[in-house]
Amino acid sequence: METRPDRYSWRFVAVDQPLELFDDAGRTPQAGEVVVEVAGCGLCHTDLGFLDGQVKTRADLPLVLGHEISGTVVEAGDGAEQWLGKDVLVPAVIPCGECGLCLSGRGNVCASQKMPGNDLD
Repeated sequence: METRPDRYSWRFVAVDQPLELFDDAGRTPQAGEVVVEVAGCGLCHTDLGFLDGQVKTRADLPLVLGHEISGTVVEAGDGAEQWLGKDVLVPAVIPCGECGLCLSGRGNVCASQKMPGNDLD
């Protein structure tokens, strides 16, 4: 896996504090995962709620906020290599794909869905 010295992120570290710049390579993608070089990402009212403490994140801090993401896949874990170099949109919520609701085509109401910028970054 190539180390990317140009990779950085702005992360939420504490309520009512400015975001902090992290200059690191991030984590290696696991099987079925990819790393997206972000071209654009929206922040919404939920993100503002995290910043001012009105909404608690589910993941531990520090955390990269934002869940309206577009970009290009630059790294891929095992089984996801077909995504390398592709332009992608990351959904605002990611259903588990395994529960009864997901298997019946109702992933939009999956109780185990994950939200980028809240459950993971």
